[in-house]
Amino acid sequence: METGDTNKEVHMEDRRQQREFRAIDETEISDFNVVLREPGFDRDDFELAEELDEPRRAAIEGLIITIAQVTVTRKKNAVSRSYRAGDDGTAWVADFEKELRAGVFR
Repeated sequence: METGDTNKEVHMEDRRQQREFRAIDETEISDFNVVLREPGFDRDDFELAEELDEPRRAAIEGLIITIAQVTVTRKKNAVSRSYRAGDDGTAWVADFEKELRAGVFR
């Protein structure tokens, strides 16, 4: 193996490590903020926390699915709800919006 090939492998491994899975991505944060803003809630009154479960192998060989839990807490009244999140097609923001509109966080 040539030195250039070794450097490529090291660089690729570094990039893999940098792409650490996050349950809450930037798009979801943006959507979450919009969901709060529309009915007039203050974003600063809500806290988000994420907890990652162990990665699981999917039915497709080589595919690993990471499942997580996102917890939303309203600081004003300490109401807290957890939602399933991860890279398996979950939509925690939509689930949160349903509960917000139903008055769960009032």
